Amino acid sequence: MAKCLIGNLVILIPVLTIAETLALIQKMQNTEKKNQHYIPKFYLRNFSYLNNQKQIGVYNTKNCKYIPTAKLKTQGSKKFFYGKDGVLEDHLSDLEGFLATSINTIVSSSKLPKKDNQNYAFLLGFISITDLRSPVFLNMMKQMSNSMNFELNKLDPNFKEYSDISKLNDETLIKMLLSMSSEVSNIISDLQAKLLINQTNTAFISSDFPIIKYNQLLEKKDSSSKTGYGVVGLQIIFPINDKLSVILFDNSVYKVGNKRDNHLIIKKEKDIDSLNLLQFVNCLTTIFFNEKTSEDYIIKLHQKSKKFKKANQGKSELGYVVKNGENPQEIMKRKENLIIMNSTDCEINLSIEKIKIHSKGKSMNTINSNQLRKHPANLRKSKKN
Repeated sequence: MAKCLIGNLVILIPVLTIAETLALIQKMQNTEKKNQHYIPKFYLRNFSYLNNQKQIGVYNTKNCKYIPTAKLKTQGSKKFFYGKDGVLEDHLSDLEGFLATSINTIVSSSKLPKKDNQNYAFLLGFISITDLRSPVFLNMMKQMSNSMNFELNKLDPNFKEYSDISKLNDETLIKMLLSMSSEVSNIISDLQAKLLINQTNTAFISSDFPIIKYNQLLEKKDSSSKTGYGVVGLQIIFPINDKLSVILFDNSVYKVGNKRDNHLIIKKEKDIDSLNLLQFVNCLTTIFFNEKTSEDYIIKLHQKSKKFKKANQGKSELGYVVKNGENPQEIMKRKENLIIMNSTDCEINLSIEKIKIHSKGKSMNTINSNQLRKHPANLRKSKKN
């Protein structure tokens, strides 16, 4: 797999990986587990109605339907999402036991595990796996592949489809994406983590794509994707119940509350509203919540979210390979010879009290959007050598 998750999301797939994955699919043996979750049930239970573990509030953004007590076990799932052989489904079920322990420990203690604790590694695993196996991520990859083929056809009308992604079925692509989860966990391991504690009367909500990748530092820059896993200024935010959310952030850029604290208490409802709004912009079609969230509140947030561009929409565009010292006017006279693949970012002009770009971070406002943090840059360098 190409190192596509550091910086801009550029996808190349080696034949060997495809062959290995296809070989796995050959070992077909039908599984009885038809309802396969991309959002684990242990996570959804943290947002269940009256904490009954069986029902959950659901809002569909396509048909604007509000259901306060939907069946929890059927949410965040698709029929044979991981295939009919049951291999990946069983593997993920085993892994989710460890991931659940990490999340549930945070919920019960209202504390994050330390970085040298195994539960912290499982927390990173939860982030990477939940992100990579989402139908939103899958659709984004397909959109980028189709867009790339379109741009290549513009450059050469005789072009025939090149992208391997366009030839893969969903099951194969999901397995290939999940094979990168350990790499993603490693890339984001340098980020600082804090717990956001909600002390307002407004509950945190979640969605069918709860992992929010944001970048306040680069938000106003007119550039390609700003939320690659290795990019300077990355923030990752996701709720774990109605009162707690986790934020991972680049501490070379941001100050989140008191430096000595491993948590940030949020007392302003407008800040909770902003964090909840992210779920609408980031999701596929479904918002999740418990009995503390009213239909009126959900509808108001949905209407507000329509002012912003939907996140995670794959795209590509033609550009130029530029050498140092080249005259920009001369470059523009040439035919485009570069295809830039990326996706739309989650952007709502986010502003949260006590989450600030510190003085050192502000000095980075002229950096290139492709610039990597030190740890991901070292990872890339070591793999080149």
